[in-house]
Amino acid sequence: MRIPKKWCRWLMWSFIFLLLLLLWRGIQQLFQADDDNITRGDNSIVDHWGIDNNDINWLPGLVQRRSEEIPVVVVEEHYEVLKYWFQAADLDLIPKSRNTLVHIDGHVDGALPYDTEVLPWFRYPRSRMDVYNMMQRNDMFITAAAITGLISHVIWVWPQWDSKDHDPAEDHLVIDLKMGYTRVKMETGMTSHVNDLCACWKIRDSTDLDFKKEESQGWECHRKNFTETEVEDGPQIDHSECLIQALGVMEVMGEASAAKWLRQLQPMSVNSGLILDIDEDFFGCWSDMFPLQQVEITEDNVVFLSDSVKDLFCAQTAKEESVVDMFYRAIINFIVTLKSKSCEIIGEFVGKKGKPCLTSVAISNYIIENIPNLIQFFKEFGNKHIFCYEDQKVIGLYLQNLMTILQDLTIPQLQSLSELGLCFQTSPSSRYFSSSPHMHICLGENTPKNTQVNFHLPSESEIKSQTASLQKIFSSLFKSPNIVTVCRSVRDGYTPKIFSAQIESAILGKVAQVFRRVDPENILFDSNLLGGKAGWKNRSMSWDQQLLGYLSLSEYREIDG
Repeated sequence: MRIPKKWCRWLMWSFIFLLLLLLWRGIQQLFQADDDNITRGDNSIVDHWGIDNNDINWLPGLVQRRSEEIPVVVVEEHYEVLKYWFQAADLDLIPKSRNTLVHIDGHVDGALPYDTEVLPWFRYPRSRMDVYNMMQRNDMFITAAAITGLISHVIWVWPQWDSKDHDPAEDHLVIDLKMGYTRVKMETGMTSHVNDLCACWKIRDSTDLDFKKEESQGWECHRKNFTETEVEDGPQIDHSECLIQALGVMEVMGEASAAKWLRQLQPMSVNSGLILDIDEDFFGCWSDMFPLQQVEITEDNVVFLSDSVKDLFCAQTAKEESVVDMFYRAIINFIVTLKSKSCEIIGEFVGKKGKPCLTSVAISNYIIENIPNLIQFFKEFGNKHIFCYEDQKVIGLYLQNLMTILQDLTIPQLQSLSELGLCFQTSPSSRYFSSSPHMHICLGENTPKNTQVNFHLPSESEIKSQTASLQKIFSSLFKSPNIVTVCRSVRDGYTPKIFSAQIESAILGKVAQVFRRVDPENILFDSNLLGGKAGWKNRSMSWDQQLLGYLSLSEYREIDG
């Protein structure tokens, strides 16, 4: 049977159209893949939402169920809230602009991001890559969100324990803000100019409740300095030089009077959504360097040890991070077990059986002999091979170097290091993670030599009183929040690790108590949390005894020297 010519032509054009359609869809998927995924230097594709779909599907799941509950999420580093804020806006849980943020934190977090050229200036993010580019540092996320217009009214509640760092006027301070860009001439001899961000601000008179948009008098304006992260540290410019693109309000209030001022709150936009954001370091700020100093470990010692660690382990995800930490702590426990039987500690004999003590030479030899067994243990129990090298001899050399350093430490020093553990310097979702995915001693950045904040270790009674204070603040909000975000701030070394689980439980408990539409069973714990849902302090130590059993050390036996 022959097909008529007109049908042949129709089939031919249909076939061509189908090919073009498939080609176009392929191109769209290619661009979508480039847009929604982040490629690291090792050519692996990593999504800043994490390695599974739990994080990214959580909010859409709530919407699909047509649930009226208030979403609550716990993240590790503060910029990670941006993932959930913008997804909430995409899902119409909050407007895409002019939202109010109640920010309860020990720090204002108002610094300007390092790389401003990659930010979506004065527009809503068009892709997840836009959001990813905003996730640069913990104290930079609010400004990044404000530049997009997502938030225009920020209320920062600072803790009472930090009152010595605040003027009495900051009991309630209202600052009007304008943001825009200015033309900056490049280096001498060049005729080209570039746009750079600028901001103007003015403290509002307590008797004047209205924002004066058109006034140009009394404003202090600065442009971004290429070497500074704080806008106010940049060069001062004239009001006319800053081409204003967005308006905002910043309110600063102390914990003691926050409830009173929040009851009188007049949102900048009556139709604004409300984001409630709590940092756990609102309860206190401490450095992990302090307990190390008590056992005579210096920051230089930590750097030296971290250098040996990063040569050995090359993890890529938060789950791999936890596996490496378990192995490291098991190694330390192994060394502590040997050293507890050393002649320096117990004398010449130990126990009723009269077994001889272990000399330092015997301990050293036993450790070296078991390097292959340690590597094999990790491969069997760790599931994934996350050493930096494939060659077992190279791994053995680096592992032996680490063990030698650890062996020279005292048992109290080893126990302190074990409690700190190993972790990444920043979250895997950070824009800068790919440039520093190395493991290090989990000390954080908040050290006595490198801090701009006051240290405060809360007592048990203070935690209880501050929890009650939070309840008053929550109850004073002008409306229930549309989304609640809680930041741990443990990885960066701010929230005291010893109380972090207690603080988090107190915050989440009060959130659920005050806002009845919060379901405690549906709180999301982000996949990049340090130590997972349980937290770093409560992380698993299951490998400690497993390794001793693997090396036949679960019970003390004689080791020939």
